[in-house]
Amino acid sequence: MSEFSITIPASAYKAFDPPVQQAIMAYVVSQLGGEASIGAVDSAVEGRNEKGLAKLDVAEAKLFLNKCSEKTTLILQEIVNRDGDFMTSAIAELVGSTTGELRGAWSGLTKRVRTITKDAEAHLLNWFKQGDEDWRGIMAAQTVASMRIALAERG
Repeated sequence: MSEFSITIPASAYKAFDPPVQQAIMAYVVSQLGGEASIGAVDSAVEGRNEKGLAKLDVAEAKLFLNKCSEKTTLILQEIVNRDGDFMTSAIAELVGSTTGELRGAWSGLTKRVRTITKDAEAHLLNWFKQGDEDWRGIMAAQTVASMRIALAERG
């Protein structure tokens, strides 16, 4: 007798809150005979280094977006569309800038997250050098999910 099963499309999985995603992945790993903490599973599955990143909830994401410029909102929307894993060159192309011209935007995002979290060490993004001129940016999965909701409600 076979047991009932549930299939979750990747698009639906990505829409779940991070704690739900982590619980699902912990279960999957346990069924495959592995042992890992929920945090380790999340990092391994996401393939991203979220160490030191702010993990905003929906209320904080809404506050973060309050009074953001159109350009900043466009940048955040594109980061969210890419599930928080992006190349600066792609964002620069989207907004009609060079990667160097976006330094002010990245600085503004850092100042904003520190104001919202009241943590002088908070970071919205982690950066990894890619080649000679490009950078890969990573946003915490929880913040991506919260921003997705806040941006959708903002319209």
